Amino acid sequence: MQLTREGDYSIRVLLELSKRPRGTLVPLEEIARRQLIPAPYLRKIVQRLAHTGFVRTFRGRGGGVRLERPPETITLRQAVEAAEGPIYLNRCLIRPGECPLDRLCPVHQVWRHVQSVLLRELDAVTFADLAMTTPRKIRTRMEISSSTMGKKRRRARTRMAGGAQDAGE
Repeated sequence: MQLTREGDYSIRVLLELSKRPRGTLVPLEEIARRQLIPAPYLRKIVQRLAHTGFVRTFRGRGGGVRLERPPETITLRQAVEAAEGPIYLNRCLIRPGECPLDRLCPVHQVWRHVQSVLLRELDAVTFADLAMTTPRKIRTRMEISSSTMGKKRRRARTRMAGGAQDAGE
């Protein structure tokens, strides 16, 4: 699965709006400039986001776009699916029988598991989270788990090393 340009730009628009105080109206030109999105393409993306209820547009002088839902209620998965449609890593996951080998194929269970993990991770990240973080601050659940385990191992090694030192004195 590869995110399309439309999906990427949709996420950028929602992120830009999520960084603003609630209800702020932002001109399209400003979003285009700040997020490096071509203006004609941006209009198409904003229309789709408005159709799905994420944003509301206002025409005329002083017009623009604003986030229609609180950023803490919009997940990264919802944004991707608004632009791309439902996420399926392989056609065999769309519905039973889509692939004639889905019941026999040993890879099918792997695809199902990987898709489940991906969807869970995308559901765990909201635009409020993204708006408040620097690029390196977001960590996956796996990174958090492994860093916690790493700290426990370091503490255990430190205690063991300290104990060995004490015994030698």
